[in-house]
Amino acid sequence: MIKAISFDLDDTLWPIMPTILNAERKTNSWIKDNYPGAASLINTKDIFAIRDKLVSKNPNLVNQLSELRRLSFVELGLLAGYSREGAETMAIESFKIFFTARNEVKLYEGVEETLEELKKEYSLGVITNGNADLEKIGIDHYFNFSFSSSDLNASKPDPVMFEAATKHTGLDAHEICHVGDHPINDVKASLDFGMKSIWYNGNKSEWPLSDIQVLEVKYWSDLKEAVQTF
Repeated sequence: MIKAISFDLDDTLWPIMPTILNAERKTNSWIKDNYPGAASLINTKDIFAIRDKLVSKNPNLVNQLSELRRLSFVELGLLAGYSREGAETMAIESFKIFFTARNEVKLYEGVEETLEELKKEYSLGVITNGNADLEKIGIDHYFNFSFSSSDLNASKPDPVMFEAATKHTGLDAHEICHVGDHPINDVKASLDFGMKSIWYNGNKSEWPLSDIQVLEVKYWSDLKEAVQTF
């Protein structure tokens, strides 16, 4: 019997690409107006080289998306010829703009109504590799727990991410259902850990793993009924 449901966020509760593109556009526009020297480097291979170098020095940064972005923009500012102070200021202020826009998401149809219904019967939580802020988005009140890569210094499909949910709830893995869009990071990983799993397939894609049978939903309105089949 399912007693708790954990959710991925990006591309499960909302589409992420339009959100990130808008956040990048706003950030780049601000940098162009305030740090034109750095703006000319943003869409070049330099930014990727900077990130690769930072991660090679500190592999944990792959789980610390916000910090990786901040440090990358500090290095970008220095590369563009700004002082350390100027580069730090650019990184901090531009991240504020990015993060605000990053949390201006458009929920899929039926998300809030479904969460409201599910919360009456289950403990709800979040297991995400991303850096969304549930409070800024305005949906934190639906969830009893939330674990991100930055919290645990790990990323799905690492079982550490799912173990956090069992430790927090005190439940066995098979009493938790994980819902997510990614076949490997969400579905296979949660199944391997011993959880039940539902594939949210809002894009109506073909299931890519022939050796795994999966319970699939294409619409949030079908989710409660799907959970009740376990």
